[in-house]
Amino acid sequence: MMAISSNSIAELGYYPFEDVRWAYEKLWSAVASRCDWLPKTLIWSGNPSALWSREEFGVSQTCGWPLITKLGESVRVVGAFRHTTPECASHFYRSVLLGRVDGTPFDFQGSVGAANGLESLSGWISLIAAIQGPQEIWRGEVRVSGSHIESLRMLVRGEADIASIDSVTLAHLKRIHPEMIAPLFVICNGPLVPCLPIIANRSISEAQLGELRQALADSTRDSKNADATSALFISGFDALELEDYSSLRDLTPNN
Repeated sequence: MMAISSNSIAELGYYPFEDVRWAYEKLWSAVASRCDWLPKTLIWSGNPSALWSREEFGVSQTCGWPLITKLGESVRVVGAFRHTTPECASHFYRSVLLGRVDGTPFDFQGSVGAANGLESLSGWISLIAAIQGPQEIWRGEVRVSGSHIESLRMLVRGEADIASIDSVTLAHLKRIHPEMIAPLFVICNGPLVPCLPIIANRSISEAQLGELRQALADSTRDSKNADATSALFISGFDALELEDYSSLRDLTPNN
């Protein structure tokens, strides 16, 4: 029996802005039309991580950090989208560090950091690496916000000094909530890291994996989907393996 079928669950929920759900759904429809064994629609659970351990898990996204620290061999890496934000190059990106006041990275050592979560590559690992340096620890206070947008709200309210924001999230927030970004200062960028990995059930067959990768590549390049990919800041797709994320371990000690 195929590991992934039309009865499986697919979710691409790491940029769940409601006004671009249509774009994800259009892009996924194009992918599924090229792989008749895929589920035809996406779900929007609000908690993608809850899907990864479910038997019906088919295709999802994760963050690069839990991929290498927790998921590892329990899932199969499919690849990553290429994004069009200024901080992206191919399937790599840099986070954007925003401060409540202007300054240099050195000025924020020992400050109060806002992080969306302590397992976030863009919001926590990149924050430490950009301010303290790779293989270092955070030397100030950290306040966990629960989301990138709440991290920015903490800066605006004066509850934190600096936050590291995923560049695609920031691009969406600039168009949705420009008034939130306007009073903040760009301090620097985080390290160059691979974009969010698309993952599949570990038992996916090699034939299915190849078909899925080709479908993602073809769908993101198809001019019929240009309105969707433009809305999502997507310019293409690259097939990747788990090993392509292994260098992330060099960013922190004891990993």
